[in-house]
Amino acid sequence: MSNNIAIQGTCAPAFSKVQDAFAANFKDGKEVGSSFVLTIEGEVVVDLWGGFADGARTKPWNSDTIINTYSTTKGMAATVVGVLADEGLIDYDAKVAEYWPEFASAGKQNVTVAQLLSHQAGVCGPRGRIEMEELYDWDSVCATLAAQWPFWEPGTANGYHAVVFGHIAGEVARRAYANKHGVTKSLGELFAEKVAGPIGADSDYYIGLPEAEDHRVAEMLPVPGSEQLGSGLGGSKKRMNDAMYSAMAHPPLTAHIANDRAWRAAEVPGANGQGNARGIAKVYGALANGGELEGKRIISQEGITAMTKEECFRKDMVIGVRMRWSRGFILNKKELYGPNPDAFGHSGWGGSFGFADNKAKLGMGYAMNQMDTNIFGDPRGVRLIEAAYGSL
Repeated sequence: MSNNIAIQGTCAPAFSKVQDAFAANFKDGKEVGSSFVLTIEGEVVVDLWGGFADGARTKPWNSDTIINTYSTTKGMAATVVGVLADEGLIDYDAKVAEYWPEFASAGKQNVTVAQLLSHQAGVCGPRGRIEMEELYDWDSVCATLAAQWPFWEPGTANGYHAVVFGHIAGEVARRAYANKHGVTKSLGELFAEKVAGPIGADSDYYIGLPEAEDHRVAEMLPVPGSEQLGSGLGGSKKRMNDAMYSAMAHPPLTAHIANDRAWRAAEVPGANGQGNARGIAKVYGALANGGELEGKRIISQEGITAMTKEECFRKDMVIGVRMRWSRGFILNKKELYGPNPDAFGHSGWGGSFGFADNKAKLGMGYAMNQMDTNIFGDPRGVRLIEAAYGSL
């Protein structure tokens, strides 16, 4: 089968190298379907898509095709918290228990919001096994995490809260918003209202997908042998520490879950955002441009500075490599997100990513349906990032 795929969309002439790189990923057989968007100074300069939305290669990947982006969703959740903090509803230095009193249980009374968002709280997953259906019960998951002992003394270590990050960040956001307005809104609702809606990304990225939009979702295609989260980090309980096993196997998350309607409908803001490169890049494009995209503002520059403050830079107890965490975002290291050390973003299992570079005022988003095994530095993304910076 030919890998010469017709690339669709728009690309400013100065960024033709990006279109070439996007096409090369298909030519090399690395893609089935994908999208890529680049913004500069709050303006979209590259908006490309191509390939197929299904493994059988019978359905085209269209302009409005969306796909599960796994942990790229965490950056969206962190942006919601950042916007609420910018509005004065959340203080990063405050105790989590000030917003969520039940969280003070079992030695977590002094955990700050900043520690929670930088994976230092030690509640990287439920201590006991839960099934996937239980993950969809927001109140039950939050109650379980609030009641349990942390895996380490909070603030002394960090361990990736792989699946539940969105629940704990989202519960702080929900409670802070309710405290101010007397109305409870879900993290997905707050994302649509406070982040995606104002910048025109509300039809390009969802946390909790309406059934009416299900026809737009591409089929997720896992790498054979790497279908379960954590398969590249040890795989079995005997080879994982307790925190790692809790984060990766409670519940056991398989890549195929992305193709289930129940998963798409639920709000799992650490892992199940449904979107495309356009939605991702619009959010990061605003964050790279002082909080504004095409004349619409979602956050101040002071708010962006606050939410991207470095909180820790040490070996992660779950991922096993040194991670540089801010308040919900991965801070750049080893040019993961281009040459600017101040760039920040988040990547997802399988290859999706988004990031902002406030020096170049550049926002970038990439989403695809063919997963790869790389946790960070997927070669398709690396090629696109290098082409973008090579065009500046």
